[in-house]
Amino acid sequence: MKQFLLVLTLVSCSIFAFGQIEFGVKAGLNSMDLVSDGIKFNQDDKFYDLNFNSSNYGHHFGLYGRVKILMVYVEPSILFNSNKVTYTLGEYGGVKAVSKFVNETYNSVDLPVMIGLKAGIIRLYAGPVAHLHINSKSDLIDFDGYEQRFKSATYGYQAGFGFDLWKLRFDVAYEGNLSNFGDHITIGGESFSFNDSAARLLGTVSYKF
Repeated sequence: MKQFLLVLTLVSCSIFAFGQIEFGVKAGLNSMDLVSDGIKFNQDDKFYDLNFNSSNYGHHFGLYGRVKILMVYVEPSILFNSNKVTYTLGEYGGVKAVSKFVNETYNSVDLPVMIGLKAGIIRLYAGPVAHLHINSKSDLIDFDGYEQRFKSATYGYQAGFGFDLWKLRFDVAYEGNLSNFGDHITIGGESFSFNDSAARLLGTVSYKF
């Protein structure tokens, strides 16, 4: 993580010295998608499965800087991000099966660094993103033996397109992650994760100062 921040700082400082610079604020919504077989485990002679059900629209907001050199630009941002996920928790044992919905909310600081190509008002871009975990709240805490062990940082990538109109910037981006979804879940001392990584679709509006 320290190496990522050092590289980000050095790159930002060097390109800011030579390019056309702009700063602004941005905010938007994001939607998560995951196709997975879920998590299955046994506890106290009962069988459980935990499945991803849906994700409410998350939100993000923060600051960005952009340095443009000819048709190429670099845009680092710092964003507060919040997402809420709904799981289906199934319990099977004895003569009756029980299924219920449980929610989990988590917050992070996201550090995307996009490298783009701009022609007229249209832009295409891609780059890495780091997610720094802040905190979370989960209904699963009430489940016996459940623990959360979030990594301090996870990494992914984004690619998208946008256009600029006056002082407004509009963007739509796809985000993939390099870690399996749910890898923070620990039950009875055993770590679990879904068998896939979650993808997000982000829509963002920015305003240039």
